[in-house]
Order: sequence, then structure tokens, then C-alpha cells
Amino acid sequence: MRRGCDQSLLSTLVDYWFGDLSTADEERLEEHLFECDDCGDRMRAFVALGDGVRRLAHEGAVQMIVTRSFLETAAREGLRSREYVVRPGERVACTVTAQDDLLVSRMQADFTGVSHLDVLLQVEDQPEVRIKDVPVSPDAQELIMVQAMPAARVLGRTVLHFHLVAREGPSERVLGDYTFDHTPTPS
Repeated sequence: MRRGCDQSLLSTLVDYWFGDLSTADEERLEEHLFECDDCGDRMRAFVALGDGVRRLAHEGAVQMIVTRSFLETAAREGLRSREYVVRPGERVACTVTAQDDLLVSRMQADFTGVSHLDVLLQVEDQPEVRIKDVPVSPDAQELIMVQAMPAARVLGRTVLHFHLVAREGPSERVLGDYTFDHTPTPS
């Protein structure tokens, strides 16, 4: 970015892309984008990245952590979400249908003071997978994960366990355990 543009502008560009800025802040940023080629290039890169992420999510090619803004944008674009809200220690019966575009897990937890979050995923009778350093805001009340739809549609009866773990130096603290009991829909 041009001299005078600081690193905090990156988060402002993301907020702009998701439509989370006030009208006044949006106007100031747009004016800056017209004047600063480097920031304009960054914004174009965000647009291309966002388009790619949307395409991959729609195709179900990835499992990813998303924001509420992402889900709101997906809904505005006509994508249909099947959502499951789960509190720590709960077990939920879940499924997907051919009409669903996104399978969304909303795992509620208290993220106060969490600087490093890992998600541990275990499909019953398979090795556990650890996703390290998942981004989460300390004031968030849930972690929103979007699952890959093609894989979910062909999944047989399966139990998935998620564990949210805060890493604090060498120690770990479990924020919540969540169980999803997946049953396929009849064809």
C-alpha cells in the first residue's frame, strides 16, 4: 500500500466488501480507493478472492469458517442454507437435501480472552483432524462453519465430533464439544 496507508485499512476493506461500513465510512473509503492505486489493487484482489470463495462454497469444494456477513451475502444471492445451532455438550440430528446449497454449523461458545483457537474434528472411527489458528473474534458468541455439500450429500449415517480448543501458551482449554449425528435423506 502507498505510504500513509496503514495496515488497519485491510480490515476496513474487508468490512467494505461485506457491506459492514457506515455510509460515511464507505464514502471516505471509496474516495481513497479512487486516489490510491495500491489500495485499489488490494480491493480488486479482495473482490477476486471473494468471488473465488463464493464459487468454491457453492460447489462444496471446501470446509470453511465464515462470518454472519458471509451467510447474509449468500442468502441475498439466493443460496439456501441448512443450519444447525449447537451449544457446548449438545448432540444434534442433522441431514442435507438436494435443495441445500450450504450446510452450516453454528457452534456456540464463549471466546472471551481467546487468542488462538483450534478446531478438532473427528468422524467416528477415523483419526482426529486439527485445524489450527482458526480466526475468531473475542466478542463472538459462535463459530460458524460451512461444510462441503457434495461430501455431505453422499455421507452415510455418520457421527461427527467437533471440539473447540483455546490454546494458551503450552496449555489448552476446551471451550465446547459438539456432536452432529448425520443421517442421509432418502432418495
